[in-house]
Amino acid sequence: MKEILRVFPKRTSYTPEGPLVYVANGLLQVPALSLFPKFDEIHISCVFTWDREFCQMLQWQFQGFTDKPVKVGGPAFRSYASDFTPGLYVKQGVTFTSRGCDNNCPWCMVPGVEGKLKELPITPGNIIQDNNFLQTSRKHKDKVFEMLQNQSRICFKGGLEADLIDDHFIKNVAEIRTKIKELWLACDTPKSVKAFRTACDKLRTAGFSREKIKCYVLIDGDLEENERRLTEVYNAGAMPFAQLYREYSKKKTVYSKEIEKFCRSWQRPICIQAHMKNGTDFRDFNI
Repeated sequence: MKEILRVFPKRTSYTPEGPLVYVANGLLQVPALSLFPKFDEIHISCVFTWDREFCQMLQWQFQGFTDKPVKVGGPAFRSYASDFTPGLYVKQGVTFTSRGCDNNCPWCMVPGVEGKLKELPITPGNIIQDNNFLQTSRKHKDKVFEMLQNQSRICFKGGLEADLIDDHFIKNVAEIRTKIKELWLACDTPKSVKAFRTACDKLRTAGFSREKIKCYVLIDGDLEENERRLTEVYNAGAMPFAQLYREYSKKKTVYSKEIEKFCRSWQRPICIQAHMKNGTDFRDFNI
């Protein structure tokens, strides 16, 4: 098996740890490669499209200091590993049991990068990061839940499709309810609110509260519509997490400072609670 030195442009909550991991943190500087254990290749992993140019420059820099292959790839370059190796490009505990998605949402890059849904061999982990876990077969889901019996602090982080939350899923999560830390759903458009409410009703009946039901909410520059949907998500029994829409492009989509602050305020539970319970305006938050 090849030993790979993995290079990341910046650290995130999912960046792996280990002696063969290097985080550039925005610096176009090659570390002393003799400090690392012996490796066969260097892989520069890029998630966000606006980091592509930086990663390509890093590749050029590394190539000047080694005769080993230096490869750059990742979702930002429309490339990904068709299989999944735990701990390689994401931290230990995160697992993908499937790739791709059969939907064609216009704002989502997943089908274009990973294609149609493909089930993978199941590797142990407590954080299920599939892009659309609920599109997998019942047989596959049963195997995943069997694996999760031996896990703790379980999170479904990929964004569960609300209209696919059926009795089979409810039964399985209810059986391991005490082991589950978070169930992340998605509510990306006003049209998805109705199905989202129904899904929350089912999860509450199974014993899940807002403490465990989270929701990604895709937003843009329309403050009024954003606030309406974020509020509906909260009132349905989930804790919303605003995500600004960013185009799959070379430059990061820019919003006004007001919109950026609005988004941050809807990413912090303490701000959300103050807003929903006391009517505190997001402009009053020092964030």
